Amino acid sequence: MKTILYLSYFYYPDLSAGSFRNTALSKMLSKKLSGDTRIHLVCTQPNRYYNVETKLPSVEHLGNLTIHRIDVPQHKNKFLKQVISFYYYQRGVWKIIKELDLSFIFASTSKIFTGYLAYRIASVRKVPYYIDLRDLFSENIAELELFPFFNKFLSKWIYKNIERPTLMNAAHININSDGFRSSLPKEFKGTISFYPNGIDDEFIGWIQDPSLGRSKMVVCYAGNIGEAQGLHRLIPELAVSLKESHRFIIIGDGSAKHKLQNEIVRLKLKNVKLIPPVKRTMLLDYYRTAHYLLLHLNDYKSFEKVLPSKIFEYAGGNIPILAGVSGYAKTFLETEVKQNCYIFKPCDVGMIRNYLELNLYSTQSRTEFSEKYSRENITNQMANSILSTIQKFNG
Repeated sequence: MKTILYLSYFYYPDLSAGSFRNTALSKMLSKKLSGDTRIHLVCTQPNRYYNVETKLPSVEHLGNLTIHRIDVPQHKNKFLKQVISFYYYQRGVWKIIKELDLSFIFASTSKIFTGYLAYRIASVRKVPYYIDLRDLFSENIAELELFPFFNKFLSKWIYKNIERPTLMNAAHININSDGFRSSLPKEFKGTISFYPNGIDDEFIGWIQDPSLGRSKMVVCYAGNIGEAQGLHRLIPELAVSLKESHRFIIIGDGSAKHKLQNEIVRLKLKNVKLIPPVKRTMLLDYYRTAHYLLLHLNDYKSFEKVLPSKIFEYAGGNIPILAGVSGYAKTFLETEVKQNCYIFKPCDVGMIRNYLELNLYSTQSRTEFSEKYSRENITNQMANSILSTIQKFNG
């Protein structure tokens, strides 16, 4: 019997891009496996948002897919608490694999430590591993405000001791943004693929509520509210200047939410509403009753390489996207999404305000994009890539 270890910190029913991606991918891989090969997927009990509480069995058997869920402390998106939570996760992984005879490892890593765990296990067990790279952690941390006098040193240390060896020793690396390609070690001898996030079925072809009026235009944002998104640098000032004509619905949670809340209180804003994370079915209701969907990244150099997962969810519908992004995300929006998408410089309140005040409003479906980037299509291709890598090393 061949055993594949699948590492994904987040998994269903957690609300995150990693959860949605790996829930679909693990099931697709399970369907495609033949013979006596089994997958042991190790994730955590739902913990992304402290106000979304769901408890599932610690072990769940679904045919040739066994899901192990590890209890970790709630981190509330605080950096140091995330480190502690990951310690509990990796400790649990080592316990689970103690009795498993591994032949291959797959790791989906938004934070490089999941990938590093795969590297360590692979080194001990002498098996190949495949990395799904969804973040450039060492580059991002260099610009974060968490440790302003320590960041560059920490970034270099993480790259040299954790990120580089993890990537250099992988059998295959998938990047979910083509902007990451230039950051991979030049000496890497393995194979590379580009399979980005996809659009789940429920977000393909959705349309705005036809009865929605335009007496006051609604701008909706859904996702993480962290330093990376920098909403506190955009929304308050924008809401002040458009208080008579626009409302802002912000759905989510994150480490910088308090900064946004403080500004809302300080400016006594009545046209900004903060809503805790909601299930995806409810999220669609918010999308359908909005006039614009907002996407925003802080003006950090490292974010010029990322491709936000929200692009796919938003572009599955027919309402305008307001995207405060630069670099590869900007290029992707221009060349792939194309229709009904306004791109402005990150944190540039004046640009987006002028657009909202002066441009004619319209909706437009993006059928070609939805077909090309459906979750099923992307997942099928990536599952084939994983199986091809397994075949190459295990026969």
